[in-house]
Amino acid sequence: MNERRLRDPLRRRLLYLLGLWAACLITSSLISPHFLQPSTLPFLLQYVPILGLLGLGQTLVMLAGGPGIDLSVGASLSLSGLAMAWLFSLGVDIYIACLAGIVLGALLGSVNGILITVLGIPSLMATLATMFGFGGLALALTGGTPIGGIPDSFAWLGQGRTLSIPNHFWVLFVPIAIMLHVLLAHTAIGSHIYAAGNDERAAYLLGVKVRRLRFGLYALNGVLAAIGAAMMLSWFQAARPDAGRGMELLSVTIAVLGGTHIFGGLGRVSGTVVAIMIVATLQVGLQLANISHAWQLGVIGTLLVGSVVLDNLGTLKRLRAG
Repeated sequence: MNERRLRDPLRRRLLYLLGLWAACLITSSLISPHFLQPSTLPFLLQYVPILGLLGLGQTLVMLAGGPGIDLSVGASLSLSGLAMAWLFSLGVDIYIACLAGIVLGALLGSVNGILITVLGIPSLMATLATMFGFGGLALALTGGTPIGGIPDSFAWLGQGRTLSIPNHFWVLFVPIAIMLHVLLAHTAIGSHIYAAGNDERAAYLLGVKVRRLRFGLYALNGVLAAIGAAMMLSWFQAARPDAGRGMELLSVTIAVLGGTHIFGGLGRVSGTVVAIMIVATLQVGLQLANISHAWQLGVIGTLLVGSVVLDNLGTLKRLRAG
């Protein structure tokens, strides 16, 4: 049984990721004496839910093939958060404003879905265009100025803690991660996602509505980005037009590092979750060590390149064995 598990590429990838996370924890504790303090874990988990939802959404989009990618998630997060804060400034209840922002996120994701599945524009080009479009709209509507005035009562989600763990980790990230795991592993929709990513034509012949499926996943990705915006709004008590800048590349890094194949059909939520912890650990450890942001990006970029190389080596090994 153990040999069969080791032959499974996803199980091997998960073991590799857990070992890499352990190495990151050890390295972070060596380069920063502050990393092993009790306050580090809540600080680390403060970053996980927002990045995590973007990484999970990117995983779903990539799994369905195409190849699929969404470079607009950071801009969608920014624009959705601004909509929530703006509606609250008009007197709308903060929770209703958040629901409206989530609907906007679904609409933004649907724009990507239409461009890709209806108009046939490659996902890289389509979402690159909407990244600039959504981001430019966020800046144009605000003049680059944040929208504040969020009530202190809403801070319980992003700033409050239960058992020393941030509330948005328990309330949103964990339940959503579990639901997406169940969706992929135990439902027909999950089987359709993998089928579309492995062989689009075969999936179509088996009755899978591939275009509709991919459209739905882009819309869902927009919803997850908007939920991340609500978390960020609660955490910082303000919405910034550049709040999601750089998160699109981090979400791609997380998905690929977690074992999601860039052309679809291979990947799991568990791998993505461990990859989120790795990236968050690196970010926090390097910050505590006062290492510049440029070096942080370099380390994460190296992880991305290494994960792609690892995927290629694994594919070559399977081809030779087959």
